[in-house]
Amino acid sequence: MTDKKAEIHNSVDEALRAPYQRVTFCQSQRGTRFWLKRIERFAPHLWLVKGKPEQAFDRDRRAHRFLWSLGAAVPRILAEGPDFMAVEDAGTSLTKLCKKANVTTADKLKACRAAGQALARLHSANLAHGRPAFRDMCWSGRQIRFIDFEYFVPTKAGRFRKARDVGIAVLSALSQGVNGPRYAHSILSAYIAAQGSQSQQLPVPCPVRNSQPRIR
Repeated sequence: MTDKKAEIHNSVDEALRAPYQRVTFCQSQRGTRFWLKRIERFAPHLWLVKGKPEQAFDRDRRAHRFLWSLGAAVPRILAEGPDFMAVEDAGTSLTKLCKKANVTTADKLKACRAAGQALARLHSANLAHGRPAFRDMCWSGRQIRFIDFEYFVPTKAGRFRKARDVGIAVLSALSQGVNGPRYAHSILSAYIAAQGSQSQQLPVPCPVRNSQPRIR
C-alpha cells in the first residue's frame, strides 16, 4: 500500500470511529479530499416509503461502479467496505455553486452549460441518471461529474427516461432563485446543441484514470 493510499485509509478509519454521519467530508494529510458515504439510518416505519437503506446504498454503489467502468463522468471510489464507500471530491454541487455570492453569473452559467453537455453525453450512450437534480451534479471548475445513483437503472434508456432526466435538471435549475430561468436555458441549450454530435463511446473522466486501484 502506497503512502497516499495508507493516508486515505487512515482518514476513512478515523471518520468511521467518529459519531455517525451519513455523509462526511474528509481530507487526508496529503490533501486528498473525499466524501465518506454510509448506509442511511432511519426509523423502520420509513422503510415503507424509502425502502431498506441497505438496498438503497447497494444500488448506489453498484450503479457508481457500473458507470465508472464505462468511463462516465463520475468520481472515483477510493475505498469501500460492507457499509461505506469513500468517493473522491468532485467539486461543488450546482445547488451550492448557484448560491455563492463570490462566483460570477458567467461562471455559474458556464457550469450549467457543462451540465447540459454532460447529460447529453450520458444519454448518447443510452444511459439515464435517474435524478440529475442540481445537488447531484458537481462542478470542479473543469468538468461536471454526477453523484448519487439510487434511481439509476443499468439498462438501455429510452426516450421517457431521458426526457425525465432533462425535465428534472431543468426544474431543478428553475428552483435556483432569480437566475433560475437563465440556468435552465443554459442547460437545455447546451443539451440540445450536444445532441447528435456525441459519439456512443463515453470519455474517461479527467483528471483521474480507471487504472488506479481501489482500497479495500
